[in-house]
Amino acid sequence: MIQKPTYSYDKEADVLYISFSPGEKPTAAVELNENILLRFNRAEKRAIGLTLMDFSALVQLAEFGPRNFPLTGLKDLEPEWQEIVIEIITAPPVNQILKVSSYMPSPAETVPITLVEKPPIPVAV
Repeated sequence: MIQKPTYSYDKEADVLYISFSPGEKPTAAVELNENILLRFNRAEKRAIGLTLMDFSALVQLAEFGPRNFPLTGLKDLEPEWQEIVIEIITAPPVNQILKVSSYMPSPAETVPITLVEKPPIPVAV
């Protein structure tokens, strides 16, 4: 049974907490970058929640559209962890919030990036 995500926005800290499984404790967490924390159940390879710090900056539009952010935390992970995290962030429900893609600054280098979709709730930013 898939639950609807719950959202909790701390306006003063500008942090959005998204829970995909309210009340469930994660078994692991990975900092995808300095503003995005993924909490998940490692054994089941299932997202438990996301924490989006400096949320208003994450969803702010740039001159040419949505802003993209590098997923710098992935490069610090062991290959097995990278595989698990990529599987989680590119599947529902996370991929409804984080739109993951990549860019290639050179033919030999691929950098994973994401943009953050505004949640389907009113959040003053």
